Amino acid sequence: MIPHPIKQLIVSQHDFLLSMIERFPFLLEEWISKQEKEVETLAKEEAKGDFNVYSSIWSSEMSRTDFCYNEELIFNNAMLIMIYSYYESILCRIAKECDAKDERPSTIAGKFNKTIDGEYRDISEFLYDLVLPLRNQLCHNNNGTLYKKSNEKEKARIKSLKTKKYISEEDGRIHVLDRSFIKKILEDEYKLLLKLAELCGYKTTVLGRCKMDVLNIKQK
Repeated sequence: MIPHPIKQLIVSQHDFLLSMIERFPFLLEEWISKQEKEVETLAKEEAKGDFNVYSSIWSSEMSRTDFCYNEELIFNNAMLIMIYSYYESILCRIAKECDAKDERPSTIAGKFNKTIDGEYRDISEFLYDLVLPLRNQLCHNNNGTLYKKSNEKEKARIKSLKTKKYISEEDGRIHVLDRSFIKKILEDEYKLLLKLAELCGYKTTVLGRCKMDVLNIKQK
């Protein structure tokens, strides 16, 4: 069985990005645990039984983990940029392959006399109206231009994300707080891209036995 190369790309890149999102908390926790063990050993060796010295060394050395919160924010911001790039790059490939005039899902679907309706239309609008401006804000060094070209509806959407604690904003600078929000965006993108792949007729090719034998010989 040979999947269409673009459909295979949709699946493989989604799985990789999802793995990064899910593994990061465990990697960070593992790193912090390692620091605690190192500090514990150092503090005991230096204190030589003196609790006050031990406590002082422990507090001082554990400050090395103080930046972890900022690291989480950096990771979250970077992941939002990456997952939108995943969506955008695959749209471009699909549009190029089907000779669509632009990369909008509705335009691509129209090439096959299809429409993007219901939840797929909602996902497309959400990604374009809300996630794209956030991505642009982060890519442009968080320079406080988020609302420069936003209408009242777009501003209200962004404020709703702050209310839900998905993001924070300070002096026009955005930080993504909730990784579940990033994961939801990725899953929405994945669902829409798979739908587009279906509309474009990207299917898995099932090879006959003879063709499989030839393919195996060539691979050897």
